[in-house]
Amino acid sequence: MATRLNAGRVQALLFHRQRALLREIGREVGADVLFLKAAWSDAVLFGAHGARTGSDLDVLISPGRFEAFAAALEQRGFRRYEPATHRATIEWGSKEWTYSHPGPWIPVDLHRALAEAPWFDLDPAAVFSRARDWPAGDETIRSLGTEDQLLYAALHYANHLYEIDARHADDVIRLLARETLDWPLVFREASRGGMRLALQIFLEHLRAWGIDVPPTPWELQPWMQLRRRIIGRWIDVGSSLGRRRPMGRRSGVLLERPVLSDRWGGLPGWALRYAALRALDRVLR
Repeated sequence: MATRLNAGRVQALLFHRQRALLREIGREVGADVLFLKAAWSDAVLFGAHGARTGSDLDVLISPGRFEAFAAALEQRGFRRYEPATHRATIEWGSKEWTYSHPGPWIPVDLHRALAEAPWFDLDPAAVFSRARDWPAGDETIRSLGTEDQLLYAALHYANHLYEIDARHADDVIRLLARETLDWPLVFREASRGGMRLALQIFLEHLRAWGIDVPPTPWELQPWMQLRRRIIGRWIDVGSSLGRRRPMGRRSGVLLERPVLSDRWGGLPGWALRYAALRALDRVLR
């Protein structure tokens, strides 16, 4: 335990140092930078003691400045993870690019979007319009607004088909203990972004931990109840928010994502996009 805490404190110091670097790059290229997940929550919600660890540092870059920010990051010695077999998929199909550095820097997940297209959507321009500066001791950390923190957590689990641990959900539990939400805004954005069931599942998880959150306006709709029963065969929606049974990534995309997403065109849209990108991957190999 002591070793984990010491490692966490080291990471907290590295987060602090690296946030300064990424803000500097943002000013250089005229980009707004929002810190996500542990890069935000360790300092804002956990007191920067290293209790909230992360495997990388996640940031969302304002629309139109993503490529410029990426180029400036590479000028500082960061290198993008780009397997030779998936060059086109990473370049044009990925919502984030992952960077590593040979020196004492934490890997960076550079996001241009938060949602896995075409299944879900959380408009980056709207997200930036609702962004907040969060106090964290002597530092101010720019991140998502309160409602978008909740929506992003619900999306994060759905994006990864519930194969991730509880850390992001724990962030939201801590957040809701100190913040009030505009619930009509949350429900409106979930409906617009095709993520009604993803949000409903996440709110059920919060209720299982004793958090007072309202029911969604659509929970009693017959079609939503059917989808909820189907997804419940694969996902434990209660206190664990984990998988009941394993499933391969491609099978999950073909079977679970069409149930999780409100968008009827999600599956054919994904199939066309996937085929085009994989064909380009072979050309660029």
